[in-house]
Amino acid sequence: MHAAATVLLLREFEDELEVLMMRRGAALAFMAGMWVFPGGRVDASDASEAIRARISSDALGAWHGRLHTPQGEPLAEDAALALHVAACRETFEESGVLLARDRAGAACSGERMARLQEHREIVASNAGAFVGLLEAEDLYLDLAPLVYWSHWITPSLEPKRFDTRFFAIAVPPDQAASADRSELTEHAWVRPARVHEALERREIRVVPPTLLTLEDLAESHARHGSLAAMLDAERGRATPPVMPRIEVCSDEFRVVMPWDAGYAQVAGEGCEPDCGFPPHFTRRRSCLSVARDREAR
Repeated sequence: MHAAATVLLLREFEDELEVLMMRRGAALAFMAGMWVFPGGRVDASDASEAIRARISSDALGAWHGRLHTPQGEPLAEDAALALHVAACRETFEESGVLLARDRAGAACSGERMARLQEHREIVASNAGAFVGLLEAEDLYLDLAPLVYWSHWITPSLEPKRFDTRFFAIAVPPDQAASADRSELTEHAWVRPARVHEALERREIRVVPPTLLTLEDLAESHARHGSLAAMLDAERGRATPPVMPRIEVCSDEFRVVMPWDAGYAQVAGEGCEPDCGFPPHFTRRRSCLSVARDREAR
């Protein structure tokens, strides 16, 4: 199973919450054609001593104690650090947004970011080049604003599995996003509150964890009233591991969540159904049907 990190890049437009999403290429072997958030697997370089030297001083150690293993034990410091760094690195690779500041604490300017876009392909082909870019530009990763949002684990039925941590952050000012055009074909700022309208119009296709995350974002923003208030209030939120199970039927897969009544009866590896899911999370639509061609509906 691969450790991975995903980032929910957020902004407000006309008082509505928007999140950056990207569509995967139709020819890819994994999640082809699906709309996803920026992210990817952890690389060994994400916990190197060199990368530690490129983390802003106020964020050093900020990740420690916030993340846990699926069994509830505190995640090792190096592993927690690597997940936060991977979140920043993959966000830069896939969206061109760099979660970093200069030595004086200033965010990257639009002019600088335009110049750095040519490095995305290099970092994508060699994750270790990310720290070299930070060193050359004298930049420091800004990990402190990352809000640990959720923890999803791919069902055991799937041949390719990921243990993925989701982080939320407001997109830095003066930074424009764009798809990397290698695995991703396009990008869009999606309004979570209107995701079901987009699904009905077949404008996007998403897998169940993505849909549930969008619903979660919409509910949280409505409850707190603004992006700033939402991120502040959700810092320290409960993040128990969510490992769905899949029931195979004749023409569809039924994705069963740990809080569903029939979860224990579905075969496969799972997580504890009473491990502290927030009430607003367990009220979500569950037992999602996914057609055999993997189109969520």
